[in-house]
Amino acid sequence: MSEKKILIFYGTRFGATEGVAGKIAELARENGLQAEVYNLEDLPSDKIPDFNNYDGILIGSSIKIGQWTKGVKKFVGNYKNQLNSFKGKKGFYVCSGYAANPDSYEKVKVEYTKDATEKLGVFIDHYDAFGGLMDFTESSKMGWLEKKLLKIVTQQSTGEKIEGDSYTDLRDWDQIENFALEFFKIL
Repeated sequence: MSEKKILIFYGTRFGATEGVAGKIAELARENGLQAEVYNLEDLPSDKIPDFNNYDGILIGSSIKIGQWTKGVKKFVGNYKNQLNSFKGKKGFYVCSGYAANPDSYEKVKVEYTKDATEKLGVFIDHYDAFGGLMDFTESSKMGWLEKKLLKIVTQQSTGEKIEGDSYTDLRDWDQIENFALEFFKIL
């Protein structure tokens, strides 16, 4: 029996989704699978691999103001027929600060994955939502305005004021590992 192969596509804004894609690829390799990872924000359409050469496809997106990244939205819209005719398994995940909150997790999980893909006419087999990054350090990928707005939103939603150059990783790595292992089982 040949080694199973998966494609992992992602769109990231500040690095959380990229980190999850990398971790899933690492776990795939540790579990005897081949994994290829592509950032949809800079992948030309003529470089997208033929889905039929793979057993599974995972797509991940960060969420900002309730929206996927442009690259993910364009990819899912442009390739919905190929995704639906794909004979392997399809999964989708998002990274959002709201997913780290137990009160909003389930809503984020369903609304931004299963419901969002179905609105575009794509049906997935496996989905989840993970927390994001709160990176206010000088090396952050966020601009000063994004940092300021996120600090305001965080204070309004949690009551906690964020001061200075803090870094908080809201991703639950055990949850991410369980998501990946469950996906590998259904391949």
